[in-house]
Amino acid sequence: MQDKHPLRVLQEEIRACTRCEDAGYIPEARPLTAGDPAAPFMVIGQAPSRTAHETATFYRGPAGERLRSWFVEAGFTLEDFGTRVYLAAVTKCFPGRVPGSSTDRLPSRAEQALCRPWLDREVEMVRPAVIVLFGGLAIGTFLSRAPLKELVGKTFDRDGTTYIPLPHSSGASTWLNDPAHRALLAEGIGCLREARERIDRV
Repeated sequence: MQDKHPLRVLQEEIRACTRCEDAGYIPEARPLTAGDPAAPFMVIGQAPSRTAHETATFYRGPAGERLRSWFVEAGFTLEDFGTRVYLAAVTKCFPGRVPGSSTDRLPSRAEQALCRPWLDREVEMVRPAVIVLFGGLAIGTFLSRAPLKELVGKTFDRDGTTYIPLPHSSGASTWLNDPAHRALLAEGIGCLREARERIDRV
């Protein structure tokens, strides 16, 4: 019997993690991680949605489906999600809703710190050529806290990895209501398409 790939072992460790539940930040830990060791792309979002929490499948709520549509627009297939596109997030568990609201709660800095070693190890093992940063938290964590209008529509190369920032597609966000911002999103999708075409040629 062949030994498991180290990434598969890591994924099992992630799925067994209860750090944030043990610390009292969330009522139930159901960490999500999905993807293949050789995935050339990785998407990093904020945290799993309630839909993701209930279905154990990343990026399946309304915002996640919209993100998937952006990838399809850039020439990916839906089958690429979880295979060619590694699915990750700054925190691995659904953080719950803002009290009295239907908006997902932003994971606290303490939760982000507890979860960060898992994400760092995923990036280190997968070594994706392209990382798509989905939403302000992921963009600020890995790239810059500058306004989205200064980042979306561009690519950033750091240490051999191409970063492509995209806005969050949550209905709670009003950023995409501005036509100028939607134009920047279209440019960002174009950057993703160019990156896919470049990698497909190799």
